[in-house]
Amino acid sequence: MSQISGKDLELISELRDAEVLQSIKGHLIDQQNGVILVTCSDGDRFPEIFQHQIRLQADCRSDPRIHVLAWHGGALACATHSPINRRRDAHNVFLDQIKDARELKSIDTVVLEAHYPCGAACLFDVSLERCLALQIGAKMNVRRLNNGIRVSCFFPVYNGEKQQTFFFSREKWEIWAQKRGIQAIA
Repeated sequence: MSQISGKDLELISELRDAEVLQSIKGHLIDQQNGVILVTCSDGDRFPEIFQHQIRLQADCRSDPRIHVLAWHGGALACATHSPINRRRDAHNVFLDQIKDARELKSIDTVVLEAHYPCGAACLFDVSLERCLALQIGAKMNVRRLNNGIRVSCFFPVYNGEKQQTFFFSREKWEIWAQKRGIQAIA
C-alpha cells in the first residue's frame, strides 16, 4: 500500500483551509433513487468506501441502492488522457459504463471517487494535484455525456490506518489552482 508523504499532508491541510476539501454533507446529495458510485477497485480500501456510501444514503433511503463501477484509479480513469489508462481511449469505456448504468438503473446521481494515496496513481507517478485535476476532468466528461446528471466528487485520504473522506469542490479547486498557476482540469 502506498504511504502519504508529509508534503502531501501539508497540501491536504492547505486544501481544507481553502475549502477545496470539505466535510461531506450527505443530505445535500440527492440519493433518493440511489447512486452510481465510480470508485477504485482497491481491495484494501473498497470496503470502507462502500460502507461510507451506505451511511450517506441513510438520510435519503431506507435501503441502500448503490450501483458500483470499480476499476483501478476509479474516477481518475474517466479523465481524457489519464496517465493511469494504458490505452489512449480507455476513458471512453469507463464513460460508456456510467452512461449505461444510468440508463439501466434510472439513477441520475453519480459519485466520482478517487482516494489518495492510490496505487494506480503511484504506479504512474501521478501527484496529488494531478489526481485532483484528473478527477475534475472526469466530472466534466461525465456531465458532457449525460444531460441533467448530478455529479459529486469525493476524495478519501488515507494516513496510515486513519481515513477521512472529503467532498471535493470544483469551484474552490479552480480558484485555488489558478492562484498557484496549476492546471485545474486534466
